[in-house]
Amino acid sequence: MNFMSKKICLVGGEDVHKRISISQYLIAAGFEVTIIGTSSMDFPDNISYHNYPLNRSLSLVSDYKTMTWFRTFFTENRFDVIHTFDTKPAFLLPLSLLKTNTPITRTITGLGTVFISQSILNRSLRSVYKALHSRVKNRVFKTVFQNDDDKNLFLKHNLINHNNYQLIYSSGIELKNYNGLAKRANSQFTFICVARIVYEKGITFLLEAARICHEKGYDFKFQIVGPIEENSKRLNKKIIKSYKSHAEFLGEQKDVKSLLLEADAFVLPTFREGFARVLLEAAAVGLPIVSTNVTGVREFAQHNKEALLVPSKNAEALASTLIELATNKNLANKLVENALKRVETFSLENVSKQYISIFEEAIKQS
Repeated sequence: MNFMSKKICLVGGEDVHKRISISQYLIAAGFEVTIIGTSSMDFPDNISYHNYPLNRSLSLVSDYKTMTWFRTFFTENRFDVIHTFDTKPAFLLPLSLLKTNTPITRTITGLGTVFISQSILNRSLRSVYKALHSRVKNRVFKTVFQNDDDKNLFLKHNLINHNNYQLIYSSGIELKNYNGLAKRANSQFTFICVARIVYEKGITFLLEAARICHEKGYDFKFQIVGPIEENSKRLNKKIIKSYKSHAEFLGEQKDVKSLLLEADAFVLPTFREGFARVLLEAAAVGLPIVSTNVTGVREFAQHNKEALLVPSKNAEALASTLIELATNKNLANKLVENALKRVETFSLENVSKQYISIFEEAIKQS
């Protein structure tokens, strides 16, 4: 890397390895890339990766340790711009670096459980969340939103300034890595869901829909892929295990694309998303999609065009729609054709150009 390279640090959580692809575009544009996160994946040699302590849940002790780590790391390592991609770093990092001058940009990839759940605890935490974002809004050079609803919420509560935000739908998908389409010819029609295993992804409603389909005599196969990140009364390993005769839980998998290619359809019954990037992956391999009519899904798919969209938290409606898709090949083919065209809009090449422009503007203004 020559002496004119621009040093950028990307900050995320356990899925920060998903930023490897955009990092290659940054490197090609003259950036020297460092990534910090909690991923256990391997990173290429041209990216410097560091693991740091991050607790996704509220924990004053853990959050203090995270902020202390940030202060130490960014004192010892200088960058031209820092960008966050995860919910808690979006406010913990600028809060940690209030007295420093390095430009900070961030992507709001979703509002998390605090804004989705209606529990007394999370309603209380929303006030804390808003106060923290309000505290750091002048420290952040630009906030990127992946949907209009998140942007409007931040504006409504005065959590950002009116001149320092931008909309970029999705984090992009490297379409050149998706050069094959699913055959969709299994003798046992196979639905696959890839998501973090938390209640807000609609996992229990998917399990219940699988049970309903089987009880109605449809011998579908359901595969659920992802790490279990919740152990509550609403969702835990015992609940998942109780549905083992209706759905197969595969846990976290490294080669998700191969599993997608072996499926017949994709399902994501989420309650809300920042932007459901996994739908891009499903579309790119030619899988028909069933999802929910919620923020973060609608930005990619329209009902009966790129996907079939159902109300969230409705297992009966979900089951009926799954049956409709599995038994109507013409409908499935139409959805696949439309989604393959739509996904081209979200190519990583297009998205990376928008991010590079933001980063270069931030460096120029510093």
